[in-house]
Amino acid sequence: MDRFRNRITWDEIDRDFIQSHLHLCHNEDLGRKGTDKHCGDLTTESCRISGHGEARIVAREKMIVCGTSLIPIIASEFGATSVRVCKEKEDGQELEPGDCVAILEGLQAEILMVERTVLNFMQRLSGVATCAHRFKRTLEPHGVGLLDTRKTTPGMRMLEKYASACGGSYNHRMGLYDRILIKDNHLAASSVDSPSKLERFVKDIRRNQPQVLLQVEVDEVDQIRPTLEGGADAILLDNFSPEAIVTATEINLNQAVLEASGGINEQNVSLYAQAKPHFVSSGAPVHASRWLDLGLDWR
Repeated sequence: MDRFRNRITWDEIDRDFIQSHLHLCHNEDLGRKGTDKHCGDLTTESCRISGHGEARIVAREKMIVCGTSLIPIIASEFGATSVRVCKEKEDGQELEPGDCVAILEGLQAEILMVERTVLNFMQRLSGVATCAHRFKRTLEPHGVGLLDTRKTTPGMRMLEKYASACGGSYNHRMGLYDRILIKDNHLAASSVDSPSKLERFVKDIRRNQPQVLLQVEVDEVDQIRPTLEGGADAILLDNFSPEAIVTATEINLNQAVLEASGGINEQNVSLYAQAKPHFVSSGAPVHASRWLDLGLDWR
């Protein structure tokens, strides 16, 4: 069970990966050197903005904030070397409208240069964290944990999983490399089409990978016993109804971790919570959350 209760922290974020992503963001907003197009902030240059200033990033609505630690990294990648960041709030804190998240001090032109990218990341990640927090509040009274998924924006998985953790979710596998999750297409490709074949298949993988966390996706109740006999650590109950999940828990008797997944959203998550699997997983905090309103105001 403890191996499912992981939450990525900011210190675990791969900075090199983030910087490579921000390099693309830099080129996207300021243009790419070596082309025949202008490179830089054409509007700020045309307005001849100069001198130092101070700006506040402010919440316009209630939220769980996420992305504060990205601000200085964005400033550095964009060459905004004068910008200094004073954080007023930490990732994972609950904000009310009007709360100041951070203060940016430096050349006004450089603050304007990074404004949109900073807000884009923070609005996106705060939306994920806030939605995950709502799921968590529904599940927690029933002793059920929330897991995220790999249904993430390409290139943004690490940050979106960090955001879901800030909202109270636990992190499922980061990629294909860190956990075995046998899904229906793996079984179909391996011609596993009966309970006996399923048990042998899982046993064989368990024997060859004794140390790796092994999870099997099942879509029928009669697949649960052979999966348990095969030695799986966890079972993903795919598109099970809440009633079927109750049956699964009675068969399982806490032998393996049970994760309910498939079609779970904010409207029906309470029904799944009452069925009491160990975890509910949902991609909704990422794909169904909205960007939240943060703004940058000059002081």
